Amino acid sequence: MPRVSIILPTFNRARFLPEAFASIRHQTFSDWELVIVDDGSTDDTEAVVQLALQGIAQRVHYVKQENQGAYGARNTGVNHATGDYFAFFDSDDLWLPHHLDRCVAALGAAPEVDWVYAACRCVDAAGTVVAPTTFETGGGPRPFLSLHTRAVGDLHVIDDAGIVECQLTHGLYTGLQNALIRREVFRTERFWPEYRVVEDVLFLVRALLRGLRVGYLTDVHVIYRIHDGNSSGSAAGASRAALYRIRRESVVGLERIREEVPLTASQRRALQRALGRYYFWDIGYVCYLQEGDTAGAAAAFRKGLRLNPLDLKMWKTYLASIPRSWVSRLTRGAPAPARFD
Repeated sequence: MPRVSIILPTFNRARFLPEAFASIRHQTFSDWELVIVDDGSTDDTEAVVQLALQGIAQRVHYVKQENQGAYGARNTGVNHATGDYFAFFDSDDLWLPHHLDRCVAALGAAPEVDWVYAACRCVDAAGTVVAPTTFETGGGPRPFLSLHTRAVGDLHVIDDAGIVECQLTHGLYTGLQNALIRREVFRTERFWPEYRVVEDVLFLVRALLRGLRVGYLTDVHVIYRIHDGNSSGSAAGASRAALYRIRRESVVGLERIREEVPLTASQRRALQRALGRYYFWDIGYVCYLQEGDTAGAAAAFRKGLRLNPLDLKMWKTYLASIPRSWVSRLTRGAPAPARFD
């Protein structure tokens, strides 16, 4: 059995695969198997994979299936994986050579930890660095870095009782592509395949609620590439309609967790705040108001305010939008607003 199973789902991304396979081959840690799940590609993915296999000494499983979406493909990968640890490779990103080595060492040094991750560097299609590290913004460190931790070597093991609230409110800034996860995490849980974009966030919330232990390394392990084909909201030139579908998926997923998963009062309040922000800012402000749909914006604003009635910034934005709504109703020949649902 290999120590690590690398699970690589792909759909019509043959152009990225040669670099992806090179990134995997260049890992300084070599005790791995590769599980490639071709999720119904119609390009020359299979031919590219077969050519690449000639340069890989480790065991490779190639599974082709009808399209089930990214998380359905990852579930297939989990079902075929045999390693102690699972690493999920996004076919359009790149791992730096030390990624697996550092993560395997961290999990070995902290047997109580289930999930370790590190930072990403974001680059655009031309290779220009957009964000040197996902752990920081122009305003400073991400909020999760303020959670209480204990050190195991250079691994920061989060032992803060507010970790679920932080994930819901701010995010821990771990996806699947920058993490290494123990096999046991998947013994009783699989990804919800009906969610096409945000299930890594939802899965982590559910796992944390089951007692998942998380730790992070502060160095950069992954090059995250922003391009037109990104499935997330980071896609270059993403349309408002695409952003709406993604944000709506987040709302539906969080509402499902609220209904199906036991939460403490504090966790429920954090989830409610997150839902309110999605309704107000992501759907109401970005997807509706900026597209000129003042009626759609007003409806989303009211949903957000019902969930976060004491948020002064929301109230200020909502009140400022009312005159704009009146002008829109009175102005003849105004362009028809974009409706997403």
